[in-house]
Amino acid sequence: MEQEIQQGQEQPKAEKKPNWLSRILGGDVLQSKAVLRQIPVILLGCFYALILVYNRYKVEDLTKAKLAAQERINFLRESRIELQKRYQETVKISQISQMLDSTGVGITAGPPFEI
Repeated sequence: MEQEIQQGQEQPKAEKKPNWLSRILGGDVLQSKAVLRQIPVILLGCFYALILVYNRYKVEDLTKAKLAAQERINFLRESRIELQKRYQETVKISQISQMLDSTGVGITAGPPFEI
């Protein structure tokens, strides 16, 4: 019986597998064959992620530029309408003054008076 107990004690204990956290932090995971075979896929995923981030910033810049251009266009339209209105007013006054000058009446600078 003592021999059986001694034999039980002499049996080597099963080694514990290392904890998954210690494997990741220790770098053992990166050395495994499964991960090494997937390196091209991982690099491709990183490349796509970089392109995605770059495109996001590029679209934001283009959107800001578009909004600024739209504001400038609206301002220029308003300015054009204002200038066109001024021009039309001056054209009307000048045409009226020419018509009055040709008849000999002319435009008075003061208020009208009775003849």
